[in-house]
Amino acid sequence: TPAQSGGETPIGSTRKIFEQIDLKIRDRFIEKQIMYVRNFGDGFGLPWQTVFQTTERSEVEKYCCSHNITVEWKDGNRLRTRQVSPAIVKHPQTGEIVWFNHATFFHVSTLPSTIRDSLLAEFTEEDLPTNTYYGDGSPIESSVLEQLRHAYLQEMVTFSWQKGDILMLDNLLTVHARNPYTGSRKVVVGMAEPLNHTIL
Repeated sequence: TPAQSGGETPIGSTRKIFEQIDLKIRDRFIEKQIMYVRNFGDGFGLPWQTVFQTTERSEVEKYCCSHNITVEWKDGNRLRTRQVSPAIVKHPQTGEIVWFNHATFFHVSTLPSTIRDSLLAEFTEEDLPTNTYYGDGSPIESSVLEQLRHAYLQEMVTFSWQKGDILMLDNLLTVHARNPYTGSRKVVVGMAEPLNHTIL
């Protein structure tokens, strides 16, 4: 169901985005990888019980251990997780190198300033609902994040949804987003087989 206005799904080639990124930045992410930090139970976002579909801490720990996610239980039955993943991977079939991560998407600086300022007034940086760092825990420089966002914007294309449209993507080769919209909008999404991507 197309929106009354807006609601497009911008898409872009992760191969071309990779080519847009400065070689020094690419090398830094290859060396350090990327760390995703998430906090649950602080009154913002879904609680860990909903995310992990269990009320048992041991089940959360078991799942996280099997996915190389570090668990830290905080006071008040709150949870912080850290996961280090590659920022750049090889496509399992084509062997192409692609930029495949959420370095900018989950970083606090990507949020609109009003939302970002409100969150930073409420939470310390380590307690933000989501944030990203280099894999060693060091901060990603603002200048690097701006270059990454620029690379995305250079490669994104948009189209207007029509009722009955079908869009099929290779999730490793194509980054996708969603534009703001008015009116009702419904896009049904289905995923194919999961994949353990190959680290460079």
